[in-house]
Amino acid sequence: MPQTQMEAISAAIADIYGPPNESGMLCCTIEAVNAGGTDVSIQVMADSINISPYPYHEEPLTRLELSGAMEGLEDMELELVDWDANAFATVGTAGNEPADVARLVDETFTKVLGCDAGYDPKATTEDLG
Repeated sequence: MPQTQMEAISAAIADIYGPPNESGMLCCTIEAVNAGGTDVSIQVMADSINISPYPYHEEPLTRLELSGAMEGLEDMELELVDWDANAFATVGTAGNEPADVARLVDETFTKVLGCDAGYDPKATTEDLG
């Protein structure tokens, strides 16, 4: 992934995995526009990511694998939390390194959500507690 995107995503989710998130209720929403002009987003919480929209009928962990988003991340432990075809997918990421989660987020934007390699992620963080 381009370094600027890696830096942006890593910086955006740093508080999620650090002392500012003692309550575990911080949520970082990273938004972009895909190659088709559709707004897409991934929400990162301490133990999961939420992909929206999730524009597929197939199970999300299978889609991540088949799309190549998991290439180089085979050691990540992921769990399907919830999903609704053509709406959203929530994937458990508990116990994984923040750098791996950042890479998964980037790979998901490009290989699952259809963003160009040079997409421009925008992030906001809120406390859901």
